[in-house]
Amino acid sequence: MINIIKSMAITFAMYSKLPVRSFEWKKENMKYCLLFLPVVGIVEGIFLVLFSIFFSKLKVNEFLVAAILTSFPILYTGGIHMDGFLDTMDALGSNQPKEKKLSIMKDSNSGAFAIIGGLVYIILYFAGMLSIKSFTKICILAVAYMLIRAYSALALTVFKNARGNGLAFEFADKSLIYINRIVLLLFIGFGSVAMIAISVNYGLLCAIAIFLVFLFYRVKSFEEFGGITGDLAGYFLQLAELVVVLVLALAP
Repeated sequence: MINIIKSMAITFAMYSKLPVRSFEWKKENMKYCLLFLPVVGIVEGIFLVLFSIFFSKLKVNEFLVAAILTSFPILYTGGIHMDGFLDTMDALGSNQPKEKKLSIMKDSNSGAFAIIGGLVYIILYFAGMLSIKSFTKICILAVAYMLIRAYSALALTVFKNARGNGLAFEFADKSLIYINRIVLLLFIGFGSVAMIAISVNYGLLCAIAIFLVFLFYRVKSFEEFGGITGDLAGYFLQLAELVVVLVLALAP
C-alpha cells in the first residue's frame, strides 16, 4: 500500500502543480505511477466542473471564462505537456532526419515553429471554449481529461521508445507493465462509457475523436521519430484535448 501511495504522490508531483510531497524515484516507488496519470485527469476534470458552476453562478463574462478555462489546463499541469507539444512542433517543422528531430526536441530553446504552433493552439482552444455553452459538454470535456491521459500512459507501456532513455522511458521502465496495461485499459473503457452516458451523441463523437488522435499519434511518432518520447506524449495529450474542445464546439 505504501508503494501505491508513493507512486501516486510522484505522479501528481510530476504532472500537476498540486502541493503534494514527492518521493525518491526508486523502482519500488514508481511501480504504479502510470496508473495515476488518469487520476491526475480526474482531479483536473473535477476542478473544471466546479469552476464552470462557480463562474455560471456569478454570471462572469463569457470571454473571461473562456480565457480562464483555456489557461487552467496549462496552469494545473505546470505546462509540462505544452512544453512537449511546443518541442514537437519545432521538430516536425524542421523537416530534418529522425535523429536531428530528436535532438531538436531536447533543445531548451524555442524556435519559430514552437511559437507559431503555440499561438495557433491557444487561439483555437480559446475560440472552442468560448463556443461551448452547454454544461453537458463541459462534463464530457472533464471526463476527456482522464481518458486522454489513460491513452497517453498506455502508449508508454506499449509503444517503442525512440530514445531508450528520458522521463517517459523511466516511468515505463520502472512500472509493472502488465498490471499497468490492464488497469489503463479499464480506465479507457470506463472513460469512454462515461462520456457516452453523459450524452450519447457528444460522448460518442469525442470518444471516437480521441481514439483517432491516438492512432495518428502512433503513426506520426514512428514515421517521424522512430517511436515515442515524453515530448511526443505531451504533444498527443495537448492535441487530443484541443480536438475534443473543437468537436464539442462544432457539435450542434
